[in-house]
Amino acid sequence: MKIVSVTLGTIIALGILMVLAVMYTGIFNVATAWQDPPLLRWVLVTTRESSIERRAQAIQVPALDRVKQIENGFRSYREMCAICHTPPGGKQSPLAKGLNPEPPDLSEDEDHMSAAGLFWVIKHGIRMTGMPAWGPTHDDTELWDIVAFVKTLPEMSAADYRTLDSRLSRSEEHTSELQSH
Repeated sequence: MKIVSVTLGTIIALGILMVLAVMYTGIFNVATAWQDPPLLRWVLVTTRESSIERRAQAIQVPALDRVKQIENGFRSYREMCAICHTPPGGKQSPLAKGLNPEPPDLSEDEDHMSAAGLFWVIKHGIRMTGMPAWGPTHDDTELWDIVAFVKTLPEMSAADYRTLDSRLSRSEEHTSELQSH
């Protein structure tokens, strides 16, 4: 029993020393331009996805199909998300090009995540990815509106996006003119 305890203690001590060595020697490259080796990328992606899935399990998803809700979500997406998550037909921004991991193209990659998972990510953010937590500055209704819009992106063409943008921009200009008179 004593040999097992000593062996286990030695393994734990060596593990702690290895972690400290990585931390304090600067051997791990934290530059966003550095590409993670495949094994590390798999570990990080699997950890992220499992964490989101676990935390999103208890979230109750409301109806997400109201036109007004999707339009409100579009406005928020355009203002807060499009700089990193390239809209359909858009060009990736310099900011998005400099992020590691690269922000997902929500018009293609969204289907793998549930509405509850999207809500959790939008509300709480994801550490060390550039994804901010919008929960401290937006209420749940606003966040669900964004989820409702993001869920429409896979079926949205570049022309559909531009049409929605144009229509809502004209509406916003008209409302602004009425308020100034």
